[in-house]
Amino acid sequence: MKINPKIDTRFIKSHPLLALIPVFTLRRLISRAALEEYPKGAVVYRRGKPCEAVYLILSGRCESRLEGNNAEEVFGPGDSMGARELLNNEPYRSTATVLTHCVTLRIPAEELEKIFTSKPSVAGRFSASISGRARAVPDTPEIHRSRLRARRVVSLVSMPGRYAAGTAAHEDRALAAAVHAMAKERVLLVELVGSTEPFALAQWPAITARCNAFNGEFCLRQFVREAEEGFLLLRVTVRGDPREPEFVAPFLSHLGLHYDFVLIHLAADLPPATVGECMIQSDIAYVFLRQSARDLLDFQLLMREHEPSQCAHIRPVLQTGPILPPEEFNKVLEQVGRPVHAFVRDFSLDGQGRGGPAFQLHINRLAREIGQRRVGIALSSGGAKGLAHIGVIQVLEENGLEVDVIAGSSMGAYVGAIWAHGYTGEAMERIARELEGRFGLFHLLDPVLPPREGFIRARKTARRLQRSIGDARFSDLIRPLRVVATEMETMERVVFSSGKVAAAVEASIAIPGICVPVRIDGETYIDGGIADPLPVDVLVEMGIERVIAVNTIPTPEQLRRFVDEKGGAEPAPAPASPVSRFLQRHLNYFAHGNILDTLFRSTHGVQMRVAEMACREADVVLWAIAADAKWHDFTNPGKYIALGRKVAEAHLPELKALIKGDGDEPQNNTARSVAAAA
Repeated sequence: MKINPKIDTRFIKSHPLLALIPVFTLRRLISRAALEEYPKGAVVYRRGKPCEAVYLILSGRCESRLEGNNAEEVFGPGDSMGARELLNNEPYRSTATVLTHCVTLRIPAEELEKIFTSKPSVAGRFSASISGRARAVPDTPEIHRSRLRARRVVSLVSMPGRYAAGTAAHEDRALAAAVHAMAKERVLLVELVGSTEPFALAQWPAITARCNAFNGEFCLRQFVREAEEGFLLLRVTVRGDPREPEFVAPFLSHLGLHYDFVLIHLAADLPPATVGECMIQSDIAYVFLRQSARDLLDFQLLMREHEPSQCAHIRPVLQTGPILPPEEFNKVLEQVGRPVHAFVRDFSLDGQGRGGPAFQLHINRLAREIGQRRVGIALSSGGAKGLAHIGVIQVLEENGLEVDVIAGSSMGAYVGAIWAHGYTGEAMERIARELEGRFGLFHLLDPVLPPREGFIRARKTARRLQRSIGDARFSDLIRPLRVVATEMETMERVVFSSGKVAAAVEASIAIPGICVPVRIDGETYIDGGIADPLPVDVLVEMGIERVIAVNTIPTPEQLRRFVDEKGGAEPAPAPASPVSRFLQRHLNYFAHGNILDTLFRSTHGVQMRVAEMACREADVVLWAIAADAKWHDFTNPGKYIALGRKVAEAHLPELKALIKGDGDEPQNNTARSVAAAA
């Protein structure tokens, strides 16, 4: 924070709130105020602290956020911070943080109070102005709406050599179109290029001198055109003028107050200083990397030019390919301190064409992240009952409802892995039906003699998964996946997001007492359902904004209701012959009431309350409850898939509202999602 001597006093006097004060009084006030400059990320004031000053924003953007509240209010030139608290004689209501390099006029509260005491009429006009300044741009009535929104400025950075000099990436335009279609808001794509355009960044001071930015006038209207896809486009020349980097923050601040989302395409041939300043002053900076040693080196050099504290929002996006294994590439980036944020496939590496089949899926995922509308789905444990997840997935796909991240535990991890690899819900049902029939369960059994650590191994199940996904690693998956397991020594939850998928799933499905624990890299793991049977919290910790929970684990109340309706526990059908009855009772460990059944039911009992509590953190909960189900009933997949479909179809309006924003979004209310029993 420092005094900035470059601000013209006439510029300060044009601030809307200062215009309310008589000239003589204004001169005295400005002489006792201070011009202060704040870097991005600085805290201007904190919630609960005494209101010692009012801050008038002259340049840059600030965010005001209440603790524990996702709502944010964005302030820019012409706005004030702390005025409401001063007028109400109360502490600061929120914490104000700088989004882009900011210059403010700090007016001590005591000076304003003196003016209000001596001139009550000024206090009245000041109060009316504060109450009426819900930020809207007067000459653009189509964006007169609440300031409580997710305005974001995003830099899209390409490494040198990825595109021809002076050309814009097709991916960047596709991303702008996706953000516009998803958010239904005004999206501006700014292409900073080295070629000659009508507007150059070096002209910024001259442009702003001719317009009244404080009163909402957009200074660059004549340079903006509309693209066919619906977003707006502004092309800006960067000439390498040494003063250009200092114009970046006020330029982005101005754009951020007139558009809901601003995407900055940074051509590969731009001066590094300008590229670096755009990255630092953005809310998010995606750096698109090819899977090559050249891009890896360039990114390392780029990161060395900035302090680590300035780089938290920089997110490498890796386009995977055959040159360098993705996991090795990621290990190097982890050493730099910036691990790969997303792995993507089928990008058009030369900037031409529309990429492969997965291209739009990845673009939509980035668009939802920019719009803070990412959707995650948590798939619960539950043995064979987890096949209901397939039915839910089918309904989502049939209705064009995309999910950005999958978190699964035990059977939910198995189903999630196949879906994340790229299988459709229909193909997943075909895989599940391979076990259909009387002896289907035997294809999963791998008995252990003697049963010292468990009766069966999960190895056969893991091998069946490998038949579907091969030796896929997490970086190979089409959809991001998180697999939950439990570390046996400490009983801590472990979330797998790297390495071989099948190994992580094998650990996640190792039911304690039934399956032999699984060892990975010297650590021993058991069923993820022990620590986290419904991993909603995994998605919340990732920052996913919208969460769907699919829960196949009944509550004790639901089981009691089922037992009461049936007049007692429903026994398994008795075998016809005495020999069969003997074998069933003494040799079939899976039979109702026998050891494996008792072990699983005991484990299930521990999971019930944990899963029920997790449901409270989700936005939509699908209770796919089959109270009469057996955990090992993999020979009857159709029953559970149909149950999943039934529950998802019953809650389709809520799912559409959550994912697509059609109508009012559902509130977090577990009671609203009624359990379905089959």
